[in-house]
Formats: sequence, C-alpha cells, structure tokens
Amino acid sequence: MNNSTARRNPYIIGRSIYEPEKFFGRENVFKFIEDCLNSNIRIILLHGQRRIGTSSVLQQIPHKLAQKKFVFITFDLQSYSQSSLSDILHKLSEAIAESLELNSDISPFPSEEQLQNNLDIFSDNFLPRVYQRLGEKNLVILLDEFDVISNDDNILNYSNNFLKYLQSLLKQQEKLSIIPVVRRNKNDLKNLINLFNSPPYQKVDLLDEITTKQLIIKPAQGMLEYEEDAIKAVFELSSGHPYFTQAICFNLFLQAKLAHQWRVTRFDVEGIVDKTIESVEAGLIGFWDGLSIDEKVVFSAVADAQQIAIEQGNSFPEDPLILLEEYGVIATKELIEAAKKLTANGFLDETERRIKIELVRRWLVKSRPLKKAIWGLEELRKQEIDIINEEVTKLHQNDNNQDLLDAYEEILKINPNHFSTLTVLADKYLEIYNFEKALELYERAYQIDYIRNQEAFLVRLEAYGNNLINQEKYIKAKEPFEKVLTIEPERESAKYKLREIEAEIEQQKSLEIKLKNYQQKLVKIESLENQKPLIHRPLILSIILLVIFIIGSIGVRLFSTSCDRGQQKVDGSCVSNQDRLILDNISRGDRTLFFTISNTYRDQGIEAFKQGNYREAVQLFQRAITANRNDPEVRIYYNNAIARQKGNPFTLAVAVPADNGRDRAQEILRGVAQSQQQFNVNGGLNDRLLEVAIANDANNPEQAKQIAQQLVNDKSVLGVIGHSSSQTTQAALPIYKQAHTPIISPTNSTNNLQANNFFRTTSSDAAFSKKLAQYAINSRLNQVVIVYNPRSFYSNSLREEFKTNFKGQIVSLINLTDPTLDIEREFKVIASKQVQAIILFPDVQYTATAVDIAKVNVDQKLPLKLLSSDSLYNPKTLQDGGNAVEGLVVAVPWFREAPQARDFSQAAKQLWGGDISWRTATSYDATQALINSLSPQPSRETILQKLPLINLSATVTSGNELKFQKGERQSQAVLVKVESGKFTCLNKCSP
Repeated sequence: MNNSTARRNPYIIGRSIYEPEKFFGRENVFKFIEDCLNSNIRIILLHGQRRIGTSSVLQQIPHKLAQKKFVFITFDLQSYSQSSLSDILHKLSEAIAESLELNSDISPFPSEEQLQNNLDIFSDNFLPRVYQRLGEKNLVILLDEFDVISNDDNILNYSNNFLKYLQSLLKQQEKLSIIPVVRRNKNDLKNLINLFNSPPYQKVDLLDEITTKQLIIKPAQGMLEYEEDAIKAVFELSSGHPYFTQAICFNLFLQAKLAHQWRVTRFDVEGIVDKTIESVEAGLIGFWDGLSIDEKVVFSAVADAQQIAIEQGNSFPEDPLILLEEYGVIATKELIEAAKKLTANGFLDETERRIKIELVRRWLVKSRPLKKAIWGLEELRKQEIDIINEEVTKLHQNDNNQDLLDAYEEILKINPNHFSTLTVLADKYLEIYNFEKALELYERAYQIDYIRNQEAFLVRLEAYGNNLINQEKYIKAKEPFEKVLTIEPERESAKYKLREIEAEIEQQKSLEIKLKNYQQKLVKIESLENQKPLIHRPLILSIILLVIFIIGSIGVRLFSTSCDRGQQKVDGSCVSNQDRLILDNISRGDRTLFFTISNTYRDQGIEAFKQGNYREAVQLFQRAITANRNDPEVRIYYNNAIARQKGNPFTLAVAVPADNGRDRAQEILRGVAQSQQQFNVNGGLNDRLLEVAIANDANNPEQAKQIAQQLVNDKSVLGVIGHSSSQTTQAALPIYKQAHTPIISPTNSTNNLQANNFFRTTSSDAAFSKKLAQYAINSRLNQVVIVYNPRSFYSNSLREEFKTNFKGQIVSLINLTDPTLDIEREFKVIASKQVQAIILFPDVQYTATAVDIAKVNVDQKLPLKLLSSDSLYNPKTLQDGGNAVEGLVVAVPWFREAPQARDFSQAAKQLWGGDISWRTATSYDATQALINSLSPQPSRETILQKLPLINLSATVTSGNELKFQKGERQSQAVLVKVESGKFTCLNKCSP
C-alpha cells in the first residue's frame, strides 16, 4: 500500500455520481423504473431527502436500463426557479438536441421568443421531429430538482404553469415519459400524486448495511483496509445515508494518507467525527433549512433528549414534547404534528424519539442546541402579533390595564410560545395581585432563559410568600420560599422568611395542644360537676372562658371542626372510618396503590400533588417515569397533575386488583395510561384534559361493592373501566346500574354479565368457546375432557358455551376445586376412554393446577392435545410449563403479533420498554371508547347514549374495529399456539 500516497481520494462528496463503477445499490429502484416503463407508464415519481442520492440515481438510469426501447435525457431544473415556462422549454429543447447530438437534423430548436408567442411549437413541432429521429425508441426525460420550480410552500400553486403544461403534454405525447425527483417534503409528493392521477412512486431511502459496506470498502480497495468494527462504526454514524457515508470515508482516507496508517479501526472512525461534521456543514444546514420552525424545535429536542439518555445510561430517550415542556414550551398542535412529519420524511425513526442518522444528531447537539432553537417559535404568526403590539403601544399611553391584559393574552392565544410576552404579561398580573397567574408566567420565562429571568422569578416568588404571610396562610407560604431555595440554596432572605414561618406554625401548634388539654380538663370537670355541682361551678366557668380565649387566638371554631364518633375529616367533610378505608384505596395522585414498588420521585410527586402543587408534581412524576418507565401508575398521576394544572378535567375511573393481582392490574393500567396520555398530548377536548382515578378492588367482591359506591357518589366520575374479574364485576354492576354509570370491562368475558350500562372490549366467553370448539371440530378432536372451576363465573361460562358449540363428545368434567383431585389417576381413566384433547378452562386462581395437568399430560406416551382460554395466555405459563405446554392452543381477544395489532403493539413497546399483554390492548380500547363518547359538557347519561353508537376504526384502537351490539364487542377471538417456547399466530392469526 506504499503507492497509496500518490492516489486521489476515491470517495465522492459534493457531486452526483456519473461513473457506474462508483455507484452501489438501489437495484430495487431501477427494477421499479424498468417495470413501469415497460408497462408504458408515462410518469414515475422518485422522492427522497436532499443528498440521499436521487441525482445519482437519475444519472445511473441510462446505464442500468440500457435498452434499445428508451432514450434518457437528464434535465436539471435547479437554476430555473424564477424562469418562465417558455424559458424552461427552450432550455429543455436545447438539452434534448445536445444530448442526442441531433442538432443538424432538427435545428433550429425553438427559441425562447418563439415559445413565448406559441408554446405549441415544442409539442407540435419540436417533439415530433425528435420522435422521428428516434424511430422505435421512446423519450424519457429525467427531471432533477423538480420541486424548485415553485417557490411557494405548495408546489401545486402553479407559479409558472410548468406542472399544468406537463400534465397536458403527457396526455398528448404517447412516446414521452418523465421521471421527476421530489425532495422538499412529503406534502409535495402527495399533491403531485393527486395532480397526475396517482402515478407510481418510489422512495430513494437509506442504503442497507450490506450495500453500505460495499460503498465503504470497494472505492478504496487496495488502499484502505477496514476492520469489521470500523465498518460497523461508519454505519452506526451514517445509518446508510450515502452522502454521510462517503463524507466519513473521505475524511478517513485523508487521515490515513497524512498518518501513513492504512488500516482503519473504530477508534479512527470516532476520531474523525468532528472533522466530518465540519466538512459537511453545508449539507447539514440544508437539512435544517428545509424544515419548518416547529420541525426544527422538535428535531433539536429529540437530539437533546437522546443526548440526555446517553449521558444517564437510559436505553430510551424522553418524549421530546415533555422535554420541551421542561424548557417552558407549550406543546401546540403544530409541535405535536412536527414529530410525525419528521418521522414521515425520514428524519426520525418510528419511535419519534431517535434521529435516524447519528452524525446529524451530533451536529444538532453541537450547532443547533434546543435552548437556541426554541426562540425560533417567537417568529410564528408574527404579522398577526405585530398588529396587536401596535395596539398595545396605544393602550400603554391610555394606561388601560384590563385591555392590556386582554391584548397580551390574545398574543399568547395566537402563539402560546411568544416568549417575550410572558414577563410583560406577568408584570401586569402582579399589578392586580394575581400572584398565581403571574408566577406561572414567570416560571415559564425562567425555564426558557434561566440566566436572564432567574432573579426576577425569585423576587416574585418571595413577594407571593410575603403576601401569604400577611394573610396568615403560613403553611401555604412555605411553598414559594422553599422553591426559591431549590433554585438558590444560599439565599438568606428566603431562609429568614422560612424561619419566621416555622416559628408561627410552631406557635399555632402549641396553642392547639393547650386547647386540647383544656378540652380534656373540661370533660373531667363536667363529670365531677354532676357529682358536686355547687363546689366546681366557678372553676368550670373559668376554664370555659380560657378555652374561648384560646380558640379565638388561633382562629379555630371548636364545633365546626369536630366529627361524630367513628368519623374522620377528609377534605373538609366528615366520613365514616369504613368509608375512609375505602377512600384510601382510590387515588388520583395523592397516594400509591402499589406499595411494593419503590420510587422516590413518585413519593415526592404524591406529596406535591396532595398539597395542590401540580406543577412540581408534574416534574417529579416525570422523573418517576424516567426512573421506571414500565410503571403505569406514575404515568397516570403525571397526566393527572397536568390535567389538574390545566383545570376542569374530565374524570374516569379504573378498578383493578392492585394489592393481590399487581401484574394484571398494571397490564390494565398501561392501556388506560397510554390512551390518557395520547388524549392529553393532543390537547384533550375543548381545552379540557383527562384525569384518571385508580381504585383498588383487591379482587374482593365486598370491596368492589364499596369501591363502586364511592365512585358513583363522586359525581365527577363519568365512567368506569373494570372490574378485572367476573366475581368483582358481578358484585359491583348493580350499583353502577342503579346510578346510571357507564362501565366498560376490558377483561371480563362472562356471558351472564349484562346491563344497559355495561360494555366490554374483550371477546365474550361465547366467542372464545366457539373459536375453540370450531378448532377442535376442524382438527377432528371428537372426544374431549373439560377441566374447570364450577364456582367461577368465568370458568363455568366457558364450559357452558363450549358445550353448546362443540359437536363431539365431552367424555368427562374435571373439577379443579375437588380436594381429592388426583391428576395421574384421572389420566388413567382418560386413557381408557380414547380421549383426544383436554380443554383447560381454569380461572386465575387455578392456572398453576392447569399447568400441572399439562406436565402430567406430557409424561404420557401419546400426550393429548391441549386447548385453553385466555387465562393461560401469559409468560408465566411458558415459564412454568416449559416443554409441557408446547403445542397448547389458546383463544385470546388480541395478539400483539397479529398483522392488525402490530402498529399499536410496537408503539406500546416503545412507551413501556417491553412487550404488552392483551389486557393492555383491551384496556386501551375501553378508554378510547369512553374518550370518544365525551362531549364539551358530558354527563354519565350522554356517555351512555353515545357508547352504543361508537364505531372506531382499527387506527384508533389496538388493532381491531370497535363497536358494540347490546354492550358486546363485535369481534372474534384469535387462536395462538405455543411453539418453541413462545406464543405464535395460528393460521396467520386470522379472526
């Protein structure tokens, strides 16, 4: 390799690739084009990001499709963005003539002046002469930079009528085809598809790993030697983007040449990153400049979130919208849509939380930091805001405070992220002593620019604290001063005020203790007075006067704060101790129902939520999510805190067995939380968000009744999701029915649960049993044994429905609750009766016994087929059953690998960090049903009117359409089978 120093750099950056030997991949694109042309398709659209290699693809088409049937002309429209149609046609005529070397035959080609007078010269005169010269060949014009001909945001605004002309030209010219390249955005592609009557189109995307490897190795073969890990490092940085791949390798070659080191390692690749970014800065800026302001902000937010995740060792980055909120940015509809657009245009991966190209991400972190990018949001709707600001100037002259407030609020309504308005509006609110509103605005300003706004924020917090001290609201007054010290721990003014507040609180406590002591003495004396009334009457009078004095000194009314015996005060009301215990099992964010899960941030968030400090609760619950993203309880509390902060939320409840069915409870809550978050992130309905109350029914029918009563008594609860088991639902349903409260069960399939307020999003027992019975019949399993629990609504219902639908013989029934049950003995009896299959219908309590039956079955020389309901559809069955459950066929309401479920399944996996269960899917659907039954002023009655009319498409649910008929979901069960230790689709999971 000594001669390498004399060689030119073999990698190409900054120009299209004309040489066939230096071009790699894209076989699918060329095959697509060839098939289309051979099918006489007249227009074929290519689209892709800038610098993805579309120009190179156009240059290679004549080489890759070297056929006698077509002649290709490449025409670059880059320099014609301001040109007239006549000018473009003149230059195109010239390019055709020069490219085909036909000048002498068809000269002169039409001049611009001729075309200005008569455009038909091109189509009626020039092109026919070209076709005559080409003979049997067809003309194919390859149009590069096609989308620059319109400077407007919408390519179809026909700024120079070129598109209209092409449309009519293709109708006239049978021997003409065009292949344009569209690069600006996906809307251009969509509009062109509509304009040209849905022509075929192909995306020029990132190269795969194999092709990228060729692009890395082959140009420098014989000069550079790449270690496998180095090749992998280049691919990790470029993700197969040819421009960035070439740029990295170009700089690696330069480095190798300078150092005379011709073997490339991963260390070399990492060492060249900054130099590569510098060399492709223009291309990276092109990426950036092609984005809208909202897209730029989200793009930077994703880059920052990824960087934070890398530094903290987290495998999954934070939601960019949540990060933006921490920076003081309001998540507008445009910002929410921006992530989807960035994903659709190939900048983000399908999670919407990772930048596809690592090199681009590193450039963003370095050159387009989020703190800088968010200020671009100030430019949105600038003209409208400038008009209002002109009016503001006049209002200042008239000193009209209310009109000024209205004007500034109008600005923030037009653009919630017009940051320069925040502090001036906050000052106006402070002038009228609206501290809460002022501080909310100051805090946003501090989040956006903490250096500039910190001192002003701290001063306003202290002012608010002093105002509360003046009102003798000492406990509440602690909050602003404590917040000051979290920002500036050594601020003496805040420390002094906190000491002053603590002293006042201690004095109040001391007086309360004295009052309590005197009350106790009064009771004793009253008792003595009954025995010796004349002796103690003066003493009693003195104590009464003292008590009255103490009560007055602390501002407490003795009789207004007392509750009857057996009652406690909760939120200002007296409730029975029994009701208090039930209320302890319902939480919106003021307690955890999963005490065995440790999460410090969650506990701190709960304390903030209790105190009504929802902003702090939002931040703490967000940290709790980061600490344990798989925990749905904290995600629900996080969204509840946001909803409370917004004010006037809609409220739904979900009942789960939190303390003795944790896994099932969390599976249900994940579905509810995912739907809630989606609704809230999208802005809710009429600016109202969703709050979810979690209730623990302990899988106990009596507790379920008590929970139901509390929920129906709470008029804010519009509907209930739950309960999880047949027994608890059966117990609670009459209470909900009497109160006309909608209830949707995502997990309960028992057929005998029916009421006009009851719905379910899982398949019914009838659907499960029918599916299994049909499978048994089709598999010629004519003699079966059923294993079930006769005391379980669920298990018994499955047995009854299977019996109704099965056409073969049920040889015997095995009672799981029988204390004398001997499984091995039962199998001896079964073997003598030529049984072919065992139908396992255990309820949750007896799933372990069902697995034991499967283990005994596998020990038989000819093991029987195993069929079951969804109770055995869980990882524990696979883990505990092992080899014994191989071949088990299970009827389930939803399967994550079914084609129709994959989109939702993947989205959920990204959110929760792992695969989800069917309970999550059906709970999501239940919440979606209730959400889609909301109205601007909903009630339980209006929701009950809307639920029977629900008709949700598969894109709105977990993968299957959702509509009800008499409360039942109109869907069939899905059959899955255990194969190689995992659940797999049976017959492609077709319903």
